[in-house]
Amino acid sequence: MKKTIIGMLAFALAFVTGCKPTAEQIKTTATAIGYAAGLVANETPIKDDARNTLVEVLGEVRGCVPAEGQSFAEAWEPVITAKVAEFVEKGKIDAATGELVKTAALMAAKGVDYLFDVRYPEARKYEELVAAGMSGAIDGFLTAFKPVDSKVVAPKYDKKAYEWFKSHK
Repeated sequence: MKKTIIGMLAFALAFVTGCKPTAEQIKTTATAIGYAAGLVANETPIKDDARNTLVEVLGEVRGCVPAEGQSFAEAWEPVITAKVAEFVEKGKIDAATGELVKTAALMAAKGVDYLFDVRYPEARKYEELVAAGMSGAIDGFLTAFKPVDSKVVAPKYDKKAYEWFKSHK
């Protein structure tokens, strides 16, 4: 009985004061959320050249941190748009494919927003947690949204995030 009461008090204290998640917890959750976003994006009719282009585009935004009050989608969109336009201009992809790449890349950004807006809103205050979240979400996304000739083993994915992405695509 005494252990039950102490456990309940500890839980209540953690709930009231809030616990700062670790970078590893954030990265693990972000990877699962990114994978869920990648599963949804993978349902688009995107060709192999666009898949490889998307990997390059996400490489460009990997270090792009939004300003105070800005979402990741808002911060990443200009970078994504510019990089896609560059690939279209070079003839690497056509404009229609560029739109698919842009849409898929923004899905990855929405994964990071979901992580920090829905799951861990307080974590956005900590630079190391934001970095872990961005990295995990992109890595998880790219695991599900495989580039050509990729042989990656699928991790567990966040089913709630998957349902959220399905309803917000």
